[in-house]
Parts: sequence; structure tokens; C-alpha cells
Amino acid sequence: MIYRFYRAFLALSIISCALSVSLSQLFLLLSFVFFLFLEEKPKLTGNIVKILFIFYLWQFVTVLYHFAASGFDINSIKQAFRDEMKDIFLVTAFVSVQGIKKEDKIYLYKTFFIFSLVIVITGLISIFSMTRLSRLISDLYKTSSSWPYQHHYGKIGNLNIYLPIGLMNTHLTFGGLLAFVFPGFVFRLYDAWYNKSPKTKILIHATLLLLVSIVFLFNNARSSILGALVSVFFGIYILIFIDNDISKKVIKRTSFILISFLLLLFVGYQTTGAVKRVVDPLFGGEKHTDSGRTFIWDSTFPLIHNNPIFGIGSGNYQKEIEISRKEREKENRELAFFYEVTQRGHAHNDYFHLTAVFGFPQSVLYLFLFGTILYTFLSVNLPKRIRFMTYGLVGFFISGLLQCYFQDDEVLIVFYFLLGYLNYYAEENLNLEPSK
Repeated sequence: MIYRFYRAFLALSIISCALSVSLSQLFLLLSFVFFLFLEEKPKLTGNIVKILFIFYLWQFVTVLYHFAASGFDINSIKQAFRDEMKDIFLVTAFVSVQGIKKEDKIYLYKTFFIFSLVIVITGLISIFSMTRLSRLISDLYKTSSSWPYQHHYGKIGNLNIYLPIGLMNTHLTFGGLLAFVFPGFVFRLYDAWYNKSPKTKILIHATLLLLVSIVFLFNNARSSILGALVSVFFGIYILIFIDNDISKKVIKRTSFILISFLLLLFVGYQTTGAVKRVVDPLFGGEKHTDSGRTFIWDSTFPLIHNNPIFGIGSGNYQKEIEISRKEREKENRELAFFYEVTQRGHAHNDYFHLTAVFGFPQSVLYLFLFGTILYTFLSVNLPKRIRFMTYGLVGFFISGLLQCYFQDDEVLIVFYFLLGYLNYYAEENLNLEPSK
């Protein structure tokens, strides 16, 4: 009975990541509680587990350091766990996945696939919705003061087109979720084609890939698109050089699909303003937010320089970046306006933010985590469909060069679910032959 509740809440938590971060965290808490009472628990001794342990151990070290530096002011610890350190709870997503029984592996796969479908469907609907989908739900039970409308792109014919964000609050968060699911749709279509599946199945996968591509394109989160493309190319590399699967025939067919999509995109670009507004930023056209990154980075570098080992401490970024920004304004008075208007909630780069808050050891450990994930994909005999589902983990570290996705709860919880999913199979298949 305990296992059934655990499994149900785990599935609900994964699927609800596409619906509501509060709901997903509630179900995660419940699934983790039942996980703790399972009779059989995993040992959790793999390389990914070890690097995660050291990664968060260093965060605790920095918290204690700043606690001591503040004269043992308990408020420094409270502030730490109100900001960056609060995300440590999301690691339970990684742990919870490990409790699934072997006979329920397909159940877990289907759960992640349903999550992917919900992302695509809600994204597709939001392209045509003037009102944020999340508001359509939240307004049923509470009065919200947030802006209720989506960003209007333009028209295709007489049809109004809006920037799709699904049920999320920002297009960047939704882009981060799309980057996780996009590689899976690419490689599921490839797998159906490669294995000569029934034409109906191939058509379904082709349609899903087309739909997620349209949603991703209109979402226009370029950092996520970059990460997703890196994930896809990484998967293609494995298919060519490790699996030896890619034949000339497959390359020709894939090239035909890609060229057809690009031609369709070109026609849309030439004939509709909405598509033109979407495509221009992808090929060098500047968005109004682009220059802001350079100013927030410029303000973050002094924080890193002055606090290279233990960082400025969790919970201190908002305060310290204001001081640094003002100092940079004085040094560059002609740029004062840009320092003032740039968004300052985070460093807009995961590596810079982690280094500023926790010091260089933290960013080194973050790179080690990235390397461990790559090593797992390249060296462990994982089932193909599991690789296809988790390739988005690779692109996550690339997207983080331009955004702080590691600071985004809605994205980070999915990262840990997928990482736990990868670790589950990595430890189980360590000494097995490749599964086709």
C-alpha cells in the first residue's frame, strides 16, 4: 500500500511539473515521505550521487562560513534558506525516482512521456490564447493582481498569434521545459523510422515533433533552443560513433525533413509578420533584453573577484548586486541608464551566479556534475529510449550560459527528476550489454 501511494504521488508530481510548480512540489513532498517508508530502498552510491553530495556539501560549508562571519547571526542562515539554498529540497525529486520497482520501469517512462505531451498541448493552446492559461485556472479560486495577458506577436492571416508559455508564468521558464522534452520527440521519431514501425506510429511521432517545433519556435527562448540543439547533436554523435546506427539512407531522409521544415519556415517568414518577429532574433536580430545581460554580468564580476572562495553567500545576491551596480554606474556615468533598467534578480548565467554566491569551488563542482552526466551517457549501457528521454540534461548546462535556469524552481525540479531517472538506469545497467 505504501508503495502504491509513493508511485502515484511520484507520477502526479512529474506530470504536474507542466501544470503548476506548487502542485508539483506538494506531490513531490508526499512521494518523498512515502519513499522514506518503503521497505526496499536503493543504495545511492553512483558517481552522480557522489558529485551531488559534494556539490551541496560545499553550499552548506559556505552557509556556515557566512554564519560565522556575521557574528553567528541566525538571520544569515534564515536568509540563505529563503533564497538559493531553498532549492536543496528539490533534490528529493532525484532521490524519489530511485524507489521505483523494476517492474514499473515502463510506468515511469510513460509518466515522463505524458509530461512531455502536456507541455506540447498547453504550449500549442497558448499560442492562440490572449489570456495566460494559468490565469484561466487561478482566477477560478482567487483574485490575482498579475498581468493576465500574453505577449502578442502578430497575425497569420486573420489569426492572432501569442508568445506561448503553456501554464507557466514566463516564456523563459516554459522554454526551459521545452528544452528537456524536445530531444525526446526528435529521437522517438528517429527510432520509429529506424525500426520500421507501422506508418501510423511514424506519422504520430512526426506530427508531435512538428507541433513541439512550432511551439518552441514561437516561444523564442534562444538559450533553451541552443541547449536543445546541443542535446540533439550530442544524441546524433552517440548514434553515429557509439551505436553505429546512422546510415546514408537515414541521413538522406532526415535531411529531407529538415529542408522541408526550413522551406516552410522561409515561406512563413516572407509572408507573415508574426513568423518574422519570431525568426529574426534566432539569426542575429537583437531583442530588447539582450544588452541587459552584459550589464548584469559586468556588475557580477566584482562580486566574484572580491569573494573567490566562499562567494557572497546564499541570500545576499540582491543586496550585493545593488552595491556593485551603483559602483559601476559611477565608473561609467554615460551608461548609468542601462545599469538602472537592467533586470537584477539573478546573474543571467548559472556559472556566474553560482560562482558569485558560493565561490569558484561551486562552479567547478557544477562542471564536474556536467562532466559526470556526459560520462554516464558515453560509457554506460543505457537503453536507447531512456537516453532519448534524458538527453535534455546535456543542453541544460548550455542554456545556463545565457540564463539562470538552475535558479528556476519550475525548471530545476524537472532537471532533478530526469537526472534521477538517468541515475536509476545508469546504476542498473552498468555491467549490461547495450539495449536496442
